[in-house]
Amino acid sequence: MRSLSLLFAIVAFAASALAMTLTAPKAGDKVDFSKPYKITWTTVPSDQDQVTLELVNMASQPTVSKVIAENVKVSAGSYTVDKITGIPVANGYQINAIANSTQNTGILSQSNQFNVTAVGKVETATASATTATKTAASATASAGAASSVMTLSGPLAVLSALVLSIFAGVL
Repeated sequence: MRSLSLLFAIVAFAASALAMTLTAPKAGDKVDFSKPYKITWTTVPSDQDQVTLELVNMASQPTVSKVIAENVKVSAGSYTVDKITGIPVANGYQINAIANSTQNTGILSQSNQFNVTAVGKVETATASATTATKTAASATASAGAASSVMTLSGPLAVLSALVLSIFAGVL
């Protein structure tokens, strides 16, 4: 009887070892999240259909927990992240594959710890205003027939560019 219990324990352990396994990023990898990065894994037929991928760093202060993607098809074997923003560059990050079903909850697989060396930049209102200023300057230069030239910036430049483009279209 005792040997039968031991056999069941070994079979149960072997079955759990054959579940979804995150293979990239690997331990110690230097990951640049300012550009696309491919997360990979292996699967077995008993794995569920979809997972949520989450980036975590419990070694940093403050800790990081950011959902990268939801409802990712496990059968695909990989997911490419476009870029990740809003996290610090640091060591000790991990990717968690989290169950999406009511029968199986929690973390199904966790990557080894890796290092984030760069992150994406967030487009801000300042960057948009700079683009608008350049657009306004371009519209002013192309209007050419304007009787006076002024240097404008910010929202006033955008408004001026719109007015000038309307008048240029009428003339």
